[in-house]
Amino acid sequence: MIIKEILNRRSVREYKNKAVPEKYITEIIKAGQFAPTARHNQAVEFIVIRNQKTKDKIFEIVSQEFVKTAQVLIIPVTDTTKTNCPVQDLSVASENMFLQAIALGLGTVWKALKPEFNEEEKIKKLLGIPKRYKTINIVPVGYPKEKPAPHTDKDFVEEKIHQEKW
Repeated sequence: MIIKEILNRRSVREYKNKAVPEKYITEIIKAGQFAPTARHNQAVEFIVIRNQKTKDKIFEIVSQEFVKTAQVLIIPVTDTTKTNCPVQDLSVASENMFLQAIALGLGTVWKALKPEFNEEEKIKKLLGIPKRYKTINIVPVGYPKEKPAPHTDKDFVEEKIHQEKW
């Protein structure tokens, strides 16, 4: 039995022009903070962006329209002096945030910061993120323009399960 948030979690790249309540953003961030971290370091922090001019500047870096149209952008960051698994810590926090957003009727998408385009460094400079912090993605949040169809048992591929060895 899979929880409904996992079934309903789909990438959303088009958002309604409808404000997201502050209490929802807080709940999404709580879900991210409550995610497990390597050695329980709890070093993940969050930058919340609502300002349209800042979103436009982020769009100039990442070139994906949904960063401009999402009502809120959340950027998880972690202090690399406190964790030996920054990518894993940020990934688990982000997934928790995605599931909480779905539970609140909101949509999200993983916007990777691509190393080959130096996007992380550009975002860090734009937002004043200290050098010792790492970020790997942006989490746009908003009300979906259209509700994507949930996963079903038809999407499950049993052949991808390997017992004991490949």
